[in-house]
Amino acid sequence: MSETTPLTPSLSPGFARARKLSRLAAVLFTLAFLLMLSVAASAVVFVFYQKTPSGVGFGIGLTNGVRVGFGSLTRWQAVGSMVGVELFVIPIVMALYHTFRLFFCFAKGEVFATRPIHHIRSAGLWLMFSFFTDMLGAFVLDICGQKNLLLPIHLHFPRSVVALTMMYNDALFIGFATTIAAYVMEEARRIAADNAEIV
Repeated sequence: MSETTPLTPSLSPGFARARKLSRLAAVLFTLAFLLMLSVAASAVVFVFYQKTPSGVGFGIGLTNGVRVGFGSLTRWQAVGSMVGVELFVIPIVMALYHTFRLFFCFAKGEVFATRPIHHIRSAGLWLMFSFFTDMLGAFVLDICGQKNLLLPIHLHFPRSVVALTMMYNDALFIGFATTIAAYVMEEARRIAADNAEIV
């Protein structure tokens, strides 16, 4: 039996609706993935083209109310701001990638299989990773002169700890729970495979 083959090749008729919903979810998460990927690409472009022909500066709005403007930055500040944006965006891009791949697996009828469990685990790990890269990204953006970070908490400490002013981010906890669920599913898959061999 292949590891990527579902343990129950004949799914119940009730699963047909879940497969349809999984196709819809896969399309929606694919669109979200492409949107965030375009944000990551835009940050690179804005390093070289910081303003419109009419002189209006380009900018990017991120999660947690963070806004990054490129129009009035020096080239090195723009490069640093691009790095800060990527620290926010790339982990989310990767989490969305694994999420839409997961739903495509469900749409194809892969339930207890290695591939969907891998995507669940990877999405969870990237979510946890994003918690820390968001803080690092805020620090980098502050160094690069981004003073318009709309953070809800403002502590009167040196700017080197601006990362501590980030909005409460539940990505760490959701990612942690998702990763644990993936390990539980992997163990259940292994037990079911062992029982199938005994029978």
